Amino acid sequence: MKTKKLIYTLFALIFVLAACKKNYYDAEESQNSPNQSANSIFELKVHNNFNWKTSRDISFNISNVPDEIISITSIDKSVVYHKGTILNNSQKYSIKINLPYYLTSVLINNKVVEINGETVEVIFATTKSSNNFTNITRYVSPTGNHTPPFTSLATAANDIQSAIDICVDNDLILVDNGTYVLTNQIQIQKAITLQSINGINNSIIDGNNNVRCIYMDHIDAVVDGFTITKGYNPSGFGGGVNIVSNGAVQNCKITYCQARDGGGIAIDNGGLVQDCIIKNNSADNNSNNGYGGGVRCLNGGIVRNCLITENVSMKYGGGINIWNAGLIQSCIITNNTAPNGAGIRTRNNSIVINTIIYFNNGSNWEVSGSGYIYNNSCSTPALPTGTNNITSDPFFVSIIPGVEDYHFQANSPCIDIGLLEAWMNTATDLDGNPRITNGSVDMGAYEFIVLVTDTDNDGVPDDEDDYPNDPDRAFDIFWPAAGFGTLAFEDLWPVRGDYDFNDLVVDYQFQTVTNASNEVVEIFGRFGVNAIGAFFHNGFGFNLPNANSSLINNLFVEDYNISGNIVNINANGLETGQTYPTIIVFDDAFNILSHPGIGTGVNTEATQPYVESDTVTIKMIPTGTYSEADFAISDYNPFIFIEQTRGRELHLPDYEPTDLADASYYQTWEDDTQPGTGKYFKTINNLPWAINITESFDYPYELIEISEAYLHFIEWAESSGASYPDWFQDNQGYRNVNKIYSPTNK
Repeated sequence: MKTKKLIYTLFALIFVLAACKKNYYDAEESQNSPNQSANSIFELKVHNNFNWKTSRDISFNISNVPDEIISITSIDKSVVYHKGTILNNSQKYSIKINLPYYLTSVLINNKVVEINGETVEVIFATTKSSNNFTNITRYVSPTGNHTPPFTSLATAANDIQSAIDICVDNDLILVDNGTYVLTNQIQIQKAITLQSINGINNSIIDGNNNVRCIYMDHIDAVVDGFTITKGYNPSGFGGGVNIVSNGAVQNCKITYCQARDGGGIAIDNGGLVQDCIIKNNSADNNSNNGYGGGVRCLNGGIVRNCLITENVSMKYGGGINIWNAGLIQSCIITNNTAPNGAGIRTRNNSIVINTIIYFNNGSNWEVSGSGYIYNNSCSTPALPTGTNNITSDPFFVSIIPGVEDYHFQANSPCIDIGLLEAWMNTATDLDGNPRITNGSVDMGAYEFIVLVTDTDNDGVPDDEDDYPNDPDRAFDIFWPAAGFGTLAFEDLWPVRGDYDFNDLVVDYQFQTVTNASNEVVEIFGRFGVNAIGAFFHNGFGFNLPNANSSLINNLFVEDYNISGNIVNINANGLETGQTYPTIIVFDDAFNILSHPGIGTGVNTEATQPYVESDTVTIKMIPTGTYSEADFAISDYNPFIFIEQTRGRELHLPDYEPTDLADASYYQTWEDDTQPGTGKYFKTINNLPWAINITESFDYPYELIEISEAYLHFIEWAESSGASYPDWFQDNQGYRNVNKIYSPTNK
């Protein structure tokens, strides 16, 4: 700007005499009432806690993830905020992402997630529940302090029954990792959902070979996501679970349980068992009698999408025994044992659909009474009734003991010949894959999935891999995710500027490259100088204040643009004399954006020729194993050093200076930096000299206040960011386009 040279000259002459802070606001500030909005940025009185940020960090804790790849995107999927791999079959993933303040929801693996705080808990329920959770969420955890009403993990109940007892209808109980050994059965007689936080491998209900595990008697009761084991009820119904009159058990593994009727699960008068593995249970009253080693249906009930294997009954139905009525849909019943119907025994109103009953130890099936129906199922010998049944070998991947795999080989006759049913429209198979593929469905509990292509064999499918031919790289994670962000500086600091925020305008974006183990391979930082609104030869850099401390020795930086001797660089590319990793991107902005020969600056006046910016791309390479969180890139601390004076360092508001900053500038002229209180680079009215917009920013013309170009900037600042968090976007009524730089010759 044309007035800056005179101001800077005066500043240079007077600076040494400035023994006390000067305040130029008295004559210029209007005496606004508390309810009167400022008309100019110079009239603004901003709360001292306002951080001037346009984005915030959101921590996502994601549980029960059904996929191997996590993807966090915008709702329309046009912006990818994060990608990574779920490691060690943990089904749990935690990540901190910097997102625009105006963003209220994201898509996580096709699930819409509302952003309702700085930490967002996301729990995937792989199957729908009949509960609406209209009341309270309660918790159970071995590490809770057992304080009713158990509404957090810290105050969680230590046992499941205590949480159930305090519930009312439509409550949700979330159960933390642990083994819950029972001395009495769990009783559920309310419309509640009991759900593990991290799936069947992490939350275990153990009957200790002493009691039945769960007794359910409510139409809207749901048990979801547990291993249920060692239940014992040799004289009664259900060793693992007894469903009396409706209710649902889903996404569970029921194993090593014993009862007379239904070693694993007994359904009496109705209920649903879906997406479960029912294995190694026994129907045995300890006197050579038993009904249904895996499941017994008495007068009704549905068993759907389940693997029922290695169960034993002392009399009827090694896998399943149906007494009067029951419906079996899309199950695999194999390698079970019983003297009568080793796989399944059905009588009266029994219906079996899309089910494979094969390789059992004894007769695969046995029938009694009348009314039983088998449709679209596979067994040998030929099933006694129904349509579209086959006897062919289903061609499982493996039936070898110890390495069983009941998915299909590509030549299985069971592929695409199942009966389409209405429940399948939104359902998944036992692996979580869509039940209907290309308009057809397979028999059994697993859909045949064509193997994905993984060219580089890194475990990431090519369609998810940003580097499908490179085993050392898998994902690109961009920040800002939607494109370049912009840093806009006023470079007269500590003298107040004109707040056109165009003295130095730098676009930036980081690209973090990670491998299939979510380890950082390299990080690229791209920086383009868009405008220089004065004649100062400013340098630019940043540090990583929240990075892993070992990176100061284990990080190498390449391709910075340094031509002078203002800064000193170590052999690894970091600036010397710094506590935190500090990268100088360039030491003179005019080396990136050349002056056109007329005017004061570059690209701030319509009468000047437009100059195309060059981009500096630095490359950061760690030695050793580091995660994305170890760099904390979104916490980076950018700064300029003004007019080739390394110590005259200007940062974003309330960002700490580096070790090389000259503190003698503080509390001079309009600067009100107070290191003891954490206030940095603000005026007495808390105005900044720099702002960070995490989207590309169209800056004002020279000498045009930002509040004149952006019509809601003042409201945003006065509200501490609560109003118009998207003030910088090109929305209707947000801008005065005549005051925003737009060269005619660009």
